[in-house]
Amino acid sequence: MAGQSWKLIETVAPDITAEMKGIAEGSGLAPLDVYLLSGFEFFNDASPAGCTTAAIATGSGAVVAQNWDAPPGTEEQLVLLVHDTGDDGFAMITTPGTLGWVGMNRSGFAFVTNDLMLDTAEHGLPSLVVRRLLLREKTVRAGLETLARHNHRAGRCYLLGDRRGEVAGVEISPSIGSVLLPGHPLIHTNHPVIPALATREDIETVARVYPSSRERLSYAHRRSVRDAKDVFQLLASAEGAPDAICKSASQREPTQTAFSVVFDCRNTTASICIGRPDRGTYRAFDFSCMATA
Repeated sequence: MAGQSWKLIETVAPDITAEMKGIAEGSGLAPLDVYLLSGFEFFNDASPAGCTTAAIATGSGAVVAQNWDAPPGTEEQLVLLVHDTGDDGFAMITTPGTLGWVGMNRSGFAFVTNDLMLDTAEHGLPSLVVRRLLLREKTVRAGLETLARHNHRAGRCYLLGDRRGEVAGVEISPSIGSVLLPGHPLIHTNHPVIPALATREDIETVARVYPSSRERLSYAHRRSVRDAKDVFQLLASAEGAPDAICKSASQREPTQTAFSVVFDCRNTTASICIGRPDRGTYRAFDFSCMATA
């Protein structure tokens, strides 16, 4: 499956396959082995990595944010991957060897994402490739067009924001395509909220892998989220622990928040907290420090 998909990416994004070839050469691995690090959709077992995401349009621009949950210890493997290519530069939080989890580009376009247990497809692009394609865009509208243009291998939700203050969210089913999320602010966890996509949810797998999804969304909807300060407070909320937005590990769901990120699209800054944000400290990455082409 990876070999067939590789051929598709060579056509759609040859620079991405070239990057993975470079990673393979530097690490002494086969290119397809490197690709499999970024192709979790090729495997049958669901990855235990839940998320809570938010996107809001404020008077000072768009704010896009996420808590990323994973098994304890995962936070020690995280890096900030910076592609310093001038005006097209971007940065992503990721683990070494992969294409990247969430990020922002120098134009002030940012995205976050949630795994959804929906239908799957044998052909199409893995999510990590789609995420890299997204970071080529400068606006939410262009990002939505990118998501609609490509076939996807599995279900997913994306929340987008840009420097102009626009935000949008979509849920994606391979069989249905991308469907816009209603409302504002946009807050999401690991289950579909759009009825047409909910009919395709693998309820048993969600109950096994992301049992806290509906609780986390319920706690989020109880809070008023109107500005960046509210977003930081949302991500640090331990209400309902261990099944909280700021998650702690439990026997039922052995994951905890591995990192928290808040993207300020107008000011092109990323505030990143490694580990639980209710206990840790955010550090800001300013895109203005990247070299100008």
